[in-house]
Amino acid sequence: MKSLPVRLFGVSIVLILMVGLVCLSVGKVFAESIVRSFKANGTITAGEVVALSFGNKSTVELAPTNDPARIYGVVVDKNTAAVTISQPGQEVFVATGGVYPVLVSTESGPIHSGNYLAMSSSDGVAAKATGGQAYVVGRALQDFDSSSGSASQGRNGSAIGKVSAQITPGRNPSLREDTAVPRALRRLGEAIAGKPLSASRIYAALAIFIITAAIAFSLLWVGVRSGMIAIGRNPLSRHSIMQSLAQVIVAATIVFFGGLLGIYLFLRL
Repeated sequence: MKSLPVRLFGVSIVLILMVGLVCLSVGKVFAESIVRSFKANGTITAGEVVALSFGNKSTVELAPTNDPARIYGVVVDKNTAAVTISQPGQEVFVATGGVYPVLVSTESGPIHSGNYLAMSSSDGVAAKATGGQAYVVGRALQDFDSSSGSASQGRNGSAIGKVSAQITPGRNPSLREDTAVPRALRRLGEAIAGKPLSASRIYAALAIFIITAAIAFSLLWVGVRSGMIAIGRNPLSRHSIMQSLAQVIVAATIVFFGGLLGIYLFLRL
């Protein structure tokens, strides 16, 4: 049991790494909450999907349905943004991350929470992503269909309205995520997070859990085994050995539940 201080030092290192991981997650969330201002090419309202104008990176225009790779972000109400960066004469605020309302259409079918959103047949308007669409605006966090109270009539009888969505412009993860994560694991992760999760985040959380559980189990195994051997060799030192063993158990418990807390924060943030 003389190696207990060494193990406790190892526990401290693990906890420091977990705190660092949480800090990185918080930093990422803060960065995503920053909304920047742009000039608008034409009339653009909050909720519409935009792209950077060719030759002028300080101006945005409605994202074209025939060039979805240009999707840049979503126009938002300045008052809903946690942090804004504004330039004189630039009064359109665009979010490239975070949770904001997005203008959507039901032309590809009703939208359910967790569906990825891609471009519809109308510039600046999103719709449920289909399997063949390579680029998305983000992921819906609520349902929307023709019966929604805020729905208005669009082309071809489709309903148009706004849904809260996680803004993540880029390639369509659903093209590979359907088989990347087992359904049970995805459901568990999204139940903990309360929102849709990417495959990379789910597997990162799983890796943290495995590492945490392995460290906690190793501490218990080594501590109990060493304690039993020490008691067998020197029964008179039983009391002090049991105290050291209790410290090891406490340290292993702290590591395990600290890891669970780290995973929870990592998924939620």
